[in-house]
Formats: sequence, structure tokens, C-alpha cells
Amino acid sequence: MDEVDLLSWAIYCLALGFSHLVMGVTGFGAIVLALPVLTFFFPVKTLIPALVAVNLAQAAWFAVTERRHIHQRHARSIIVLALAGLPIGYAVFKYLSAEQLKIGLGAFVVVVAAWNLAGIQLQRQVPAGYYHLLNFLGGITQGALACGGPFVVIYAARMLTDKSAFRATLSLVWTVLNSILCITYLATGRFGADTVPLLGLALPGVAFGTVAGIVLHERIPQKPFRVLVFTILFISGLVLLRPLISS
Repeated sequence: MDEVDLLSWAIYCLALGFSHLVMGVTGFGAIVLALPVLTFFFPVKTLIPALVAVNLAQAAWFAVTERRHIHQRHARSIIVLALAGLPIGYAVFKYLSAEQLKIGLGAFVVVVAAWNLAGIQLQRQVPAGYYHLLNFLGGITQGALACGGPFVVIYAARMLTDKSAFRATLSLVWTVLNSILCITYLATGRFGADTVPLLGLALPGVAFGTVAGIVLHERIPQKPFRVLVFTILFISGLVLLRPLISS
């Protein structure tokens, strides 16, 4: 393994550690934060199935250990509508090229980051009925890019005010959706030999993020932390869109 490969793997491990720490604290953000960075080092269609599998491990842990905090009604509402969009998203993932997926991801994360940085005042202007549509859109983006979280989070932030219920409910949602995606990837041959090292090297980052998230969940101020996360996400999205802007 040459120096470039070692650097790529080091960035991979650091990105997985940080992104799963974010998810450990907030209940979302692991894949949407890691993916824009890692697509510069690994093939996107190999990377997405690996990230879904490792994200499933952390989500399932929180869903089981914090099941008493899960809001069953809102969990069902999110899952049913997201499942309706999941096949559409998977068709997008299957038929678009890697370059098209990168550009789509860049546009998606820029919009989501800008929306979240705009603050809760703007988000409250959305009529309540449209929040259910966001869950359907979240299913589409979850199937295509494994990044349905930001759409679903807008719904969850409106409906779930307790942050323990917020994290536990979203963890159940990701467990269900990512389990279905993993089964689909297995059935269609998306998991290959090149996925194995991605899975193995992700485990320390997932373990670190889970433990750190448990410790920091009650201690870290949410507002400045979210601003930092979405600022990084916004910059990552702009970098992904550079080929489109310069063409």
C-alpha cells in the first residue's frame, strides 16, 4: 500500500470517527457528513453500501439500548413514507453514473446545509402538512445516496422536542431503512471484495463515535455544534459542485 493509499485510509478512519460522533450526539448526519469528503478517495458506488452497513450497526445499537425513548407513532409515520420513496432512490443509485451522483450529492448537501444554517425561524414557516412529504423525499435520497437524514430530521425536529426521543426514534428509522438497503445490496451484488476493508476499518470509528456520542449527548451545546457541522457540510457540497461550476 503506497503513501497515497495510506493517506486515503487515514482520512477514511478520521471521517468515520467524526461523522459517527456527530450521529452519536444528534441521531443523524453520519453518512451525509462523511460521504462528500470520502468520494474524493473511493468509488462512490462502492463507498455508499459500506457506509450504509456501518451506519446500520450504530443505529441498531441506539435503537435497542434506548428503545424506551422511541416515539412509536412518529417512527411509523417516518418509516412508512420513507419506504415508499426508497425504491425510487435505489433506481437513481443504480442507473446514474458516479459523476452524476457526486453532483447530485453536492447540490443536495449545499441546500440542506444552507437550510439548517438559516435557523429554526425559516423552518417554522413550512406548513405542518408538508412535513410528511419531507419523509417521502427522505426515502428517495436515502435510497439514492443513503443521505435521507436531513429531510427526515426537519420532520423530527418539528415533532420531537425531547432530544433523547429524537435520537432514539431516528435510530430506529435508520435501522429499518438501512437494513432494507443492505439486503438489496446483497441481492444485487453491490457488496464485493472491495467492500471488506471499508467495513473493517470503519469499526473503530463507529465504536469511537458511539461511545463519545453517549458521553457528549447530554453535555455538548447543541446550537454551536450544529452550526459547525452544517458549515463543514456546506463547504463539502461546494467542493463537490466544482466541476459543474467550472464547466
